[in-house]
Amino acid sequence: MMNTVFQKCLGGIFFTISVTVWSQFRNDRIQPPQSYVQQDHQQVAVQPPLASSNHSWPIPQQTNHHDHPSDSMLLHELPINKNSTIASDIDKIWHDQQAICVRLKQNARCKHPALLGRLSGPALAILEWSERPSDTDTGTTTVLCGDYSNQWLDAGYYFVEIIVLYCEDFGVTSLLNHHDRGVQDQNAWLEADHTSKCVEDARYNRITSKEGRTIISIPSSIEGKGSYRRGRWVRKPHLPLRALFTRYQPIKCAMDKNFVGNSHIQKGTPMHKYCKSIVARDKKPQKGKRLKKGENDKLAGLHEYDFQWNMPLLSEKQLVQKLRQRQRDANDDKATIPKICAIGDSHSRTMVERSLPALNLTGLFEFVQSNWIRPDAIVERIRRSNNTNCDHFFVQVGQWPASFRTGGHPFSFGTYYTRLKAQVENILAYNPNAKVYLPTIDQNPLMAKINNCSDWRTPTMLDGYSHMNKMIANELGSRVEYLDTNFIIYTHWDGHPDWQHLLEEVRYRKTLYMAAIMLGETEWWSQ
Repeated sequence: MMNTVFQKCLGGIFFTISVTVWSQFRNDRIQPPQSYVQQDHQQVAVQPPLASSNHSWPIPQQTNHHDHPSDSMLLHELPINKNSTIASDIDKIWHDQQAICVRLKQNARCKHPALLGRLSGPALAILEWSERPSDTDTGTTTVLCGDYSNQWLDAGYYFVEIIVLYCEDFGVTSLLNHHDRGVQDQNAWLEADHTSKCVEDARYNRITSKEGRTIISIPSSIEGKGSYRRGRWVRKPHLPLRALFTRYQPIKCAMDKNFVGNSHIQKGTPMHKYCKSIVARDKKPQKGKRLKKGENDKLAGLHEYDFQWNMPLLSEKQLVQKLRQRQRDANDDKATIPKICAIGDSHSRTMVERSLPALNLTGLFEFVQSNWIRPDAIVERIRRSNNTNCDHFFVQVGQWPASFRTGGHPFSFGTYYTRLKAQVENILAYNPNAKVYLPTIDQNPLMAKINNCSDWRTPTMLDGYSHMNKMIANELGSRVEYLDTNFIIYTHWDGHPDWQHLLEEVRYRKTLYMAAIMLGETEWWSQ
């Protein structure tokens, strides 16, 4: 049965990477203490570049980032970061027909790397990767291309950043790139043990250069396809264009065993300055304070972008008001509204306890605690929470199976699939009238535990689990639906303040979108 589902779902698989826009780097960038470099990565002699976004990038003869670029400004070949861990593997990086392509050398150490790329400019976008046929005449083995044709983008200049997550890809893209392999290989992919998988050194994982003009020109607007037509993150008006570089958590900057922050490091020391320069990429005024005219420099990183819905007949504020009115009518017995239960741990709980109150929709979801995927225990958990009459359930249980909490043995894709499918079937059997929603799993940034090879909640792993969600929904029919939220969450994958949970402005939109879908308010988005 699983192999049949594979064949049905391959057309929907995509692999993603992270891309961004050029800014010249200061010569006085902060460097980590030499002891830090020697202790963590003795084999690396060069210093890591600063992961900052506070540098405007020069665009010749262009004063507005929405100006239409001329064809003469198209930049085809992009400079390679010579300090990258796989720099010697790369033959060329170039812009090619709504895609960024990476050609590897024949003797590459990493013949099929897992890449992640982001474009940043007038809007943000994540690249969707696929492998193109090799060109043996030039002595290459692999050409990987990150496509942005499905994204909703305005014409303009975009900075490109691509990082390498793993030397050898094991995620859904690796399955897509070998879709013709037999049943035995598909099963091997499902059951592969990824315990020994470790990310490339986060300080040197950027394969595109900062020191060169890593800019592409998109000459005409792209409308977007699928869920990407429903919304996007766009640059705030009147802000200068600045490059957005990947945020990560150096091992020595983590806070004791919890790997949360860097508050244990004495302020003012070289180590504190180094950690802050990398970790504190995103900034905005303190809560309750509003920006005054000319204070745009108080915004940085992801806070330089606002979310824009593609709802021609309705604004975000009007959609929220509509949901509030439906809730009030239900509370006054004037109408009925589906009862929604949120199953999971902290990712579901924060939607219930933080995002719903922020939307003034407290009580719209009921929380059902379920840390692990427990098919045998889920019905009892629902009974204990007094939520026996839920009309809809959404299930978010993809974090712990990929985390250090597994004791060093993350769930294979097959294990995750088998257990979650059984859990969903038990929910449906318990409540024959209910519908179950399986959302995209929130991707996690490169926190210290991941960089220390003791946690596997990377985009590669979690995107694999999300694909299992999609497979389960396709197999179980109309009572189970996959909810694609990548158009809201993926560009902000590295912005989690605590390295594990979405920025509130991201979770706010995700919560609103999921609520609207589950309550049947689907006609407002452009199809």
